[in-house]
Amino acid sequence: MEKRNITITCLALTSALLAIVSPASAGNTFRFSSKSPIPKTPISAAPFRGYVFGYGGFTYGSSWNNNGAFDLDQAWMKHCPPGYSGHYGFDPSAIPMDWDVDGGWSLGGGIGRYSGLFGGSRFELEGTYLTNGVDSLQYAGFELPADFNLSTKAVMVNYLKEVPFGSATGYFGGGIGWAWTTMDGDIDTIEYGSTDSGFAWQLIAGIDFPITERLALFTQYRFLVLDEPTFTTDFGDFSNTAEDNPTSHSVLVGARVSF
Repeated sequence: MEKRNITITCLALTSALLAIVSPASAGNTFRFSSKSPIPKTPISAAPFRGYVFGYGGFTYGSSWNNNGAFDLDQAWMKHCPPGYSGHYGFDPSAIPMDWDVDGGWSLGGGIGRYSGLFGGSRFELEGTYLTNGVDSLQYAGFELPADFNLSTKAVMVNYLKEVPFGSATGYFGGGIGWAWTTMDGDIDTIEYGSTDSGFAWQLIAGIDFPITERLALFTQYRFLVLDEPTFTTDFGDFSNTAEDNPTSHSVLVGARVSF
């Protein structure tokens, strides 16, 4: 009897130890190392196949290098053709305009689907929004006051690869999509209310913490790259175009619910 009890005790201890040290399982139906737990059973029999998520956080400032240009009418073309600097000290069709974007905020959300691809992946359709302010800029070497916001709305398709990390899950990936960026405000009282759109892509890395079988919290870093937007004054007589693809860096926190 004592030998049988020892055997049963050893089996129980072994089972418990395997459950603790294994990064792939906890309980009978899901993996704790997943942001939204991945079932041990085949994907076709998974209790959770999709999820919804939302997030918010801080977006760091960045630098924009722009090229400003007047809408040259016939009078301008006669006296100041493209390439002319003359006594104005600058080419009216290529005026350097540089500004630093202040810190701002971001929020978003979407829907996703789990996949067994590469040992654990996720695919997402996401909507995101971020906004930053600008309070001064360099115009042809002169500092001008400014008071405008740069706001971006984007629709992205993301791929994320999960990496088990103890009782949590690390992940990395990226996405592509389309973004609409609006410049709203003024530069030295010259008003802007202009929107431009273009291709966008992003890199994503984060870590997820399961709370319940369905709910998980996460923290995440994003690097978003926009196409080169062009903004035009309300009068339509001047525009500025980003020379380099503008970027943003965001640190986010959010939640995900599986279904």
